[in-house]
Amino acid sequence: MGKLFEPVNALSIDLEEWYQTELMKDVYTPKDSLIEHPTEILLNILNKYNTRATFFIVGEVAKNNPELIKLIHREKHEIAIHGFTHSRLEDIGPEGFRHELMECKNVLRKILGDIEIKGFRAPSFSLNQNTNWAIDILKEFQIKYDSSLFPAKNYLYGTNGIPLNIYGINSDNIKVADVKSSLKEFPITAFEFWRFRFPISGGFFLRLIPIRIQTMFLKLINKQRPFIIYIHPWECSQDTPKIKLNCFSSFIFYYNIKSSLSKLEILLKNFKFDRIDNVLGV
Repeated sequence: MGKLFEPVNALSIDLEEWYQTELMKDVYTPKDSLIEHPTEILLNILNKYNTRATFFIVGEVAKNNPELIKLIHREKHEIAIHGFTHSRLEDIGPEGFRHELMECKNVLRKILGDIEIKGFRAPSFSLNQNTNWAIDILKEFQIKYDSSLFPAKNYLYGTNGIPLNIYGINSDNIKVADVKSSLKEFPITAFEFWRFRFPISGGFFLRLIPIRIQTMFLKLINKQRPFIIYIHPWECSQDTPKIKLNCFSSFIFYYNIKSSLSKLEILLKNFKFDRIDNVLGV
C-alpha cells in the first residue's frame, strides 16, 4: 500500500550577499560580491534532482547581477522579494517598506519583463506583531503569500504562539488564522514536542542538527503538513570570508558551513519539493 499522505514541500533560497546578513552588517564594510558562483552551484544541484525552488531576491543583488536573475528565471524557479536593501522592517518603517517593494518590483521587471511576483520574505524574519503594518502593505502590492514568520523566539528573531500550519494572515493579530484573508502565511517550519518548538528547517538549523535527526523530524511533520526549507548561497560556498566576530555570532554564521550542500542533497533525495507558489496553489 502506498503512502496515505506524501505532501510536496517548499524549497526556498534567500538570494542575498553574505555581508547583508544581520550578524555582518555592523562589523563589515561591503566589498566584493560572492553571490554568482554559489548560486550556480545551487542551480546545478536543483537541476540534478529536477526540483524547482523559490528564490527570495534582494533588489540590490538583482540590480547588480541581472544575468544571474535571468538564469534563475530561465530555469523556471519562482522569483519572489526579499526587500531591496535587506533591511529589517522596523528599521525602514511603512513608507520605507513601500518604497523598497516598489524598487524591487521595478528592478525585477526591468530584468525579466512583466512577471507576476507573488511572494515576500522579510529580511531577518523581521515580520512580527510590532511590524504587522507590513501585512496590509503586502496586500496593497497584491502579494499572494508571505513566508516571514519564525515560530519560535530566539536571539535574533521569532514570534511565539503563531500557527505552525499554512494559514490566512491579517494585521489585527498575526497569531490568529483568518480564512478570509487574501494573504497566505507559510511560516518557517518548527517541530513541536509538547509545548516546545525546535526550528529545523534551514539556515543555521540545517547546519546545526545532524541530518538523521532532521530527516526523522521532517518525516513526522510530513505526516500532517508540508514543511519549508531555506538556505543561503553564502552557506554553499567555500569562499565565504572569515571575519572576526564575537564568539556567539561566529558560531551562528560559520558553524558546520561545509555541510550545507551535502545535507541539502540528502533532503532532495528523501523528500518532494517545489516552488512555494505551486505548493500553495496561488
